[in-house]
Amino acid sequence: MPILETIVCQTMKGKEARFERMVKARVELSKRQTGCLNSWHGISNSDQYLYLIQTAYQNLEEFHVIKKLIEDTLDVKDGGLESCLSGPPLLGLFEIDESALELKK
Repeated sequence: MPILETIVCQTMKGKEARFERMVKARVELSKRQTGCLNSWHGISNSDQYLYLIQTAYQNLEEFHVIKKLIEDTLDVKDGGLESCLSGPPLLGLFEIDESALELKK
């Protein structure tokens, strides 16, 4: 069953540009992996420091494989997203129906 990872987090003032570059790198790396169905991020329209990051994976095993890849490649180079956060992120993993991933035409 597909898994949706959802992260809601807030950056420290002055670290927004660096954080966004780091997020974009992780989104793009995730998207290139076969176990990733899609990945994206958004910035709140009412708070420039509040981010939503979501990634859909084929299953829980692929989630673990891709997270390990990100940890071993990007986190070791840039210190990980946590280095730019103003507090702990809100994280969630959700089982979703495959039909939720179909785009309406």
